[in-house]
Formats: sequence, structure tokens, C-alpha cells
Amino acid sequence: MVTLFMNAPQRLGYLFGLPSVAAKPPMMAKPLMMFAIGVAALAWTPPTVFAQSEGYEDEMGMEGYEDEMGMEMMYEEEMGMEGYGYGSRGRRGVSPQDLVATRLSDALTKAFESTSFASLADPEAAPPVLSGPVLLNDATVAYAKGKYDLAMKLYFGHIVAEYDHAQNQLQLVKYSRMMRRPTWQLRWGISYAVRGDATDPQPIGDVQASGRGGGGFGDGGMEAGMDEFYEDGFGGPGAGGRPGMNDTAGMDSYEDDMAGMDEMYEQEMMMGSGGGRRRAAAPAGPPTPAARLAALDATMLSQEAEESLSKNLGIVTTLIGEEFDKRYAQGDFGRAMTDVTAESGSAETVSEAFVNLIENAGDTLPLWRPGIVFLGEGTSTDNIRRAQKADLDLLIHLDVLLKPLRGEYTQNISRCRLFHVPSGESKGISKVIDSLEFAQKSRIKSVSSRDFVGERLENFFAIIDRETVTSDFPGLTPEIASKRVGALLASGGGKNLRTLAEVRLFQSQQLLSEEEVLTAFDIVGGEEALALIYGSEEERLRIVRNWAGGRADQPAE
Repeated sequence: MVTLFMNAPQRLGYLFGLPSVAAKPPMMAKPLMMFAIGVAALAWTPPTVFAQSEGYEDEMGMEGYEDEMGMEMMYEEEMGMEGYGYGSRGRRGVSPQDLVATRLSDALTKAFESTSFASLADPEAAPPVLSGPVLLNDATVAYAKGKYDLAMKLYFGHIVAEYDHAQNQLQLVKYSRMMRRPTWQLRWGISYAVRGDATDPQPIGDVQASGRGGGGFGDGGMEAGMDEFYEDGFGGPGAGGRPGMNDTAGMDSYEDDMAGMDEMYEQEMMMGSGGGRRRAAAPAGPPTPAARLAALDATMLSQEAEESLSKNLGIVTTLIGEEFDKRYAQGDFGRAMTDVTAESGSAETVSEAFVNLIENAGDTLPLWRPGIVFLGEGTSTDNIRRAQKADLDLLIHLDVLLKPLRGEYTQNISRCRLFHVPSGESKGISKVIDSLEFAQKSRIKSVSSRDFVGERLENFFAIIDRETVTSDFPGLTPEIASKRVGALLASGGGKNLRTLAEVRLFQSQQLLSEEEVLTAFDIVGGEEALALIYGSEEERLRIVRNWAGGRADQPAE
């Protein structure tokens, strides 16, 4: 028997054409030896030991005794008592070859189960590859993550450094008469200021027409009239419709959650006690760029901005947002990236350098709606300065005055103003929006809050349509293009990607010579800017990302 096992590798090697183990290096000899021994052990079936005892055991009625002994042996093996003499009775008839074969089979089974062979042939297991321009995707993903300023810089970087693939984006340019320049997207901001003696804003909510007539506030005076307004849905104490003690929605949700937790617990217990083998988990490697990006707490739109504006202005900002969204989507303020949503872009293909750029972007102005950032609360003067620092073009500022009424009621009076940010000049103001006036009209004329506020904002959006809506880009002469580029270069601004994007625009329209293009690039950024034209793709991507992640006061649009 010993000779058989010692000669097994040579015999199997001869039969299956395996090379001699002795010819292999020492590190390879041992695995081949073990494999050959294992195959030999599996292939050789020894004769059954003590086979002649079957009849004797049947005659003596030993069948029940063997069953009892088998149960005892299973218990001893589970308790780890093998090797201490307690399990020796269950080893009768088991040869060393069978024991080796069993253990080798278990080892091979565990190794097989811990290896995912399906992933080797699965085409979807390969990392995704970006099919389009890298910087355009970077800009889209940054926008979808709420990094608006960074997104616009990367967008202009796409036009500058990926010029051959940016012809579609160059065709999207429009002209802003107010800004007196080409524009791909006007940059908006919104802010508000609150003053007055009351502390509870109680803005106008989304109230339907009551359908009831009558005059004044009724015979009960101011308080009785205000009570009726709250019953109609006017924004005041308790107008939010808080659930009472008999509301079962919360309890139903709680019971559903508990049922789900019980089900998860039962599944975990079944998996833990099933006795089956589990596939060994692969060692965790460093997170991919896509995983790092997904782990960031970054959303496209700011819930905090929405809550802050709604708390103080109610349906006023709701209607402003709806009217703005409509004009933004149809390209009235520029056509670049107007279709970007929170799910846009290929987040699975982003690079580590891009994720580093997102992580180091710092605190940026949050987006309230696509195309309009939220500057927060403050006076119009303070917010204009903040908008200028952020290089915004236009600002909607809302002034709110709160007057306390009898009882716990507040009169909310608001107005909207439009500012041209670079000059700080006011371009128009809306009509007064008075919550007390709405309450009266709601009772007397059955006016809904949308109709009331919408009528007060009509003149404001007429100003926006007249002053800010962009038009098709006009045809220019080479002389006009040269003067425009000269004015941009004279204004300074350092390594400005938007300036170079305009140079590329005039280049695509054949309004600048090659020498003029190179001169403009050299003035803006020297050798680095020239590398954006002649450098390798890797170098161009690196330079754009460095410029985009540079100074916070660098203009972007």
C-alpha cells in the first residue's frame, strides 16, 4: 500500500502525460504531489471491511443498536469529541484511503465555492467605459451632484480642451442683450430678507377657492374671520393638517416596519442555522471612484433652500419656481445643460481625479432649482455682493414684512425684485403680495391662492421676459470678434476657461486667425493654455481640472 501511494504521482503522470514531478521546481512539486495523491485516493475504492458481519448483526437484532450508535457518533462529531476516544466506535470499516478522499473532497469543494467563475465570463462584470467626451461627462455629473459652479467650469473646459468633440455645444450658444455677450447659460440666484415684529411668517399656502361669499370678516370681528380663513386652509397655526390622536397612519407604518424587521430576523436565523456552506467573502479592496462618488452626501437640489423659502413665502416661491423652470427648460436663459437631472451623466465611469475634485470643491452655493442658486437670508445689498463674488448674472430678491395681528395671526407682505448683479442695478419689482388681502378676496370672490399670487407676479415675469431672455447668436464680423477678445483679455481674470471658450467659439466661426487664437491662449494661461491645444489627452484633462478647482473667485460664466 505504501508503495502504491509513493508511486502514484509517477503512474498518473505516465497515464495522463504529466511531466515528471522531479523536473519541477520545489514550489510546484508539492501541489502536483498532493493533487496526484488525491486523485489516486479518489480513484481507488477499497473492499468493504467487515462485510461478512452483516448477517450476524441481523440475526442478533443489532439494527436498532447501530442506529442508536450512529446518533451518538453524530453528536460526538458535532461536539468536537473525536480524537478523545468517544468517537472510535463509529470508525469501524473506514479505511485511511476513504478518510483522505473525504477530506480532500471537502477541501476542493470549499475552494471551488469560494471562487466566482461566473464573473470571469460575464461581460457586465467588466468596469464600464465612457464612450463620449470625458470633461462633458464630468460637467454633467458635477451638475447632478449640485456642484453648479464646478460644473460650468468643466463645461467650458470641455469646449476648450475637447474642441473637436465640442461642436454640438458650440452650436448652443445664444446672445444675452442684458449681459452684452455670448452665453451658454445665464447664472441666476435667489435670496430673501425678513423684517417686522412678528415671528411666525404664516405665508399664503396653496389654497383652493372657497366658493363662499360674504362681506368683510363676518360679525364675529377679526378673530372670527381669521378662524374661518384657517378652516379654508389659510396658512396659520395648525394649517399643516397635523394628524390627531385617532390617526392610524403612523401606527400602520410602525407595524409594517416591525413586520419587516421580524422577517429579516427570521431569514438571518435560517441562514445561520441551516448548516450549509457559505461562499467565502472576497477581501475588500480600495473603493472605486464610482463608489466614492456614491458615498458622498451630495444632491442636485437643496432641500434646506426649499424649506427656508417655503417657510417664509409659501406659494409665492412655488409659483416663482414653476415659472422659472418653464423658461429654463425651453432655453430662454441659455441652452447649455438644460436637460441635466439628478440621474444624468455616467457616474460609473468617473475617474479618481474627478472624485478628488468633487471632494475638494468645498462649500458651494446650493441649487434651489436647476440654473438658480440659493444665497440665503440677508439684505439685498449683502446678497448682491455675495452674488458678485459668485459671478452670478441675475438675482431675484424677495423682501418680506411681517405684521402681528390680533391673537396669534400674522400679516405677511412680500415683493420680488430683479437685480442685474454686475452693476447692482434694480431692473424691476413685482406688485405687493399681501396675505390679509388674499384672505379677504378668498372669502368675498372665491379666489384661489394661485390665481391671487399669479396675478401679482405677472408684471414681474413680464420684466424677466423683456430683459433677460436670450436670443439667437447674431452674425459677427472678424473685426467685432477681435474687439470682443481684446476686451476679455484686457479685463484680466487669470486662467479663465470661459474666456478661452469664447475664443474657441470665434475660432469655430472662422472669425479669428490661428495666430490670434494662439496669442489669446498664451495671454490667458501661457504654456499650460497652449497645452490645452497641443497637449496629450491626459495632460489636457489634468490642466482643465486644475484650473476648475482653482481659486473660488475665478469667473466661470
